Amino acid sequence: MNSPPPDTPLSATPPSERWLGAGLIAISAAGFATLSIFGKYAFAAGLSLTGFLSLRFGGAALLLAIGLLLTRRAAVFPGLRLTAILLCLGLFGYAVQASLFFLGLQRIPASLSALLLYAYPFFVALLNWAVNHRPPQRREWLAMGLATLGVALTVTGGNGPGGGEPVDRLGVVFTLCSAGWYACYILISDRHVHRAGALVSTTWVALGAAISFLVIGMATRTWAFVPTPSSAAIILGLILFSTILPISTFFAGMARVGPTTASLLSTLEPVFTILLASLLLQERLAPMQLLGGLLVLAGVVWISLPQRRLHPAHIP
Repeated sequence: MNSPPPDTPLSATPPSERWLGAGLIAISAAGFATLSIFGKYAFAAGLSLTGFLSLRFGGAALLLAIGLLLTRRAAVFPGLRLTAILLCLGLFGYAVQASLFFLGLQRIPASLSALLLYAYPFFVALLNWAVNHRPPQRREWLAMGLATLGVALTVTGGNGPGGGEPVDRLGVVFTLCSAGWYACYILISDRHVHRAGALVSTTWVALGAAISFLVIGMATRTWAFVPTPSSAAIILGLILFSTILPISTFFAGMARVGPTTASLLSTLEPVFTILLASLLLQERLAPMQLLGGLLVLAGVVWISLPQRRLHPAHIP
């Protein structure tokens, strides 16, 4: 996996710009955190998985394309071959990852799903070893061990007296498979994303995912969307707050603080998810689950320090 551009030297960036960049990354993390919340709302409203995900990705692709055309920051069409590759990444890569994530979200709390999804950097490290023959360093092994312990605590910490409801194991499997698939997507897409630019790549990947969900939904007769005020609000929230806002603020923030700092600050995402799930969904993690979550995040921060693994077209 190729490394992203090096960080901007601290001496070259005014402190006010660095603070602004950090704030933008925090806003991005909060925006991505709303994905699990809106997903829970969508399931509660009876929206079909293929329906609301095709509309989410299709709406995001449309708005991103319009934004790129209006700002003239980049050519929206990067060439036939590269466009086809990016569409395939959405059709067969991101669509599968999103499906697995939301299948898990149906079965486990939003806060737990957000924590488990953040196991993806460890899958990246293992896949990088298998594909690129780069064995993990000692620090990376320790970070993965720490995160493994954390995942075990988050999964089992809700059982027992006073520990809350038992965790659905199949939901955990779906979410961890989503993290593993996302790691595969990162390693494959990294070879192509930089050629078109992050926002242009995101536009075509999102369009590919939208087409995938639309075709599957029509073929299986599961695509459905009844335009009510509540369902329209959920779709609009998924497009604006869970996709467009976090993507745009992430890249604006990364331009000011650099990719390494941005990747570390992005670990605020599951923290925001836990807070939002507590306020809006009345979810409560058991103390051992919270401890496990802290271990997972500590492992993510630790493994991010020696190698910058952040994928520039992040759309969870």
